[in-house]
Order: sequence, then structure tokens, then C-alpha cells
Amino acid sequence: MNSKEQKRLVITRKLMDNAKERIDLSSELEQDLENLGLQRRMKQLELELESKFLKNQNNELI
Repeated sequence: MNSKEQKRLVITRKLMDNAKERIDLSSELEQDLENLGLQRRMKQLELELESKFLKNQNNELI
């Protein structure tokens, strides 16, 4: 293998490592966004339940 082929091999390996790292980060980001969406939805549900509870309390007082 000549030096040109060795350089090409080294560059190819680096590019493959970089691509793998980007894929891993992309996967982590996707998971983080999904978790954030679930947290937001849980907060909405919590607020809806609190609102219903307060309405019920208010209706009982009237």
C-alpha cells in the first residue's frame, strides 16, 4: 500500500468516525426531544387536573 492509499484510508476512517459520532449525537438529541415533549405533556395534564380540582372546590363552596 503506498502513502497515497494510506492517507486515503486514514481520512476515510476519520470520516467514518465523525459520521458515527454525529449519528450517535443525533440519536441522543432525538431522545432528549422526545423526553422534553413527554415532560411538557405531563405538565399540561397536571395543570388540567389542578384546574378541574379547583373548579370542583369552587363549585362545592357555592
